[in-house]
Amino acid sequence: MKAFIRWIIFLSVLIILLVTFALTQDEQPVAIARKVLDSIQIDANLDEWDRSNPIYLNEESQVIRDVQAWEGPQDLSCSVYLMWDNKNLYLAVEVTEDTPYGAIEMLPLDGQDNFKLYLSTDPTLDPQRTEYATNDFLVYLIIDNLYWDTAFDRNMVPKEARRRFVSKGMNGGQNILDGYSVVSIEVENGFIFEASIPWKCFSNEEIPVYTPAVGDIVNFNFAITDISYPCPGTQYVPQMAWTGDVGINTNPSLWGRLLFQ
Repeated sequence: MKAFIRWIIFLSVLIILLVTFALTQDEQPVAIARKVLDSIQIDANLDEWDRSNPIYLNEESQVIRDVQAWEGPQDLSCSVYLMWDNKNLYLAVEVTEDTPYGAIEMLPLDGQDNFKLYLSTDPTLDPQRTEYATNDFLVYLIIDNLYWDTAFDRNMVPKEARRRFVSKGMNGGQNILDGYSVVSIEVENGFIFEASIPWKCFSNEEIPVYTPAVGDIVNFNFAITDISYPCPGTQYVPQMAWTGDVGINTNPSLWGRLLFQ
């Protein structure tokens, strides 16, 4: 009888652990990046894109900063698409915004119109890690339709884990993504953005270039920032994220997951 009771207790604990694990996994939504079968032309024409699995940023619950200044999806929202091949990560965004391309040099990068790309290049990392690892990156893509500044923020990566890959371009006025290609066109109620980012941009002499394989899953997130009045002293700059809260800047467990198909 005692052995039977112990077996029941063991099964109960196992079930609880499995359910807890499943719930934990469900907390990280999964985005899909489709492999490019032919070619992608960076021209802001998305006809050759597979847009069957968009990421949507369009709800108040996704506003992670200055929610009081967000006036609804017509003020700021977007649909995001991802594709890939062995050389590049491709990003396309259809943005609804009432004041496109708000960026000036006097403001900090996170106070200008931007996309923030949160990406891991190591599928073996624990998806529930709460601290940035060597292969966790935060990339700023400034949206000004002119200079297209870019930057890496690595301040949240522990010094011993940076492997000589430090923050770059955070003072603005630079494009630190070698081979970055971008085109954007303004449309009614917003703009269309299309870009390619070489995988080699996420590497250095100590961090190998990541080449995705079909079936790889990595931690990933995406945020968009909208400054309605691009001038010094702007107080409220709404920011929306696909998933998580403002803690995504320091905690990768709050990101989602990206599946390469």
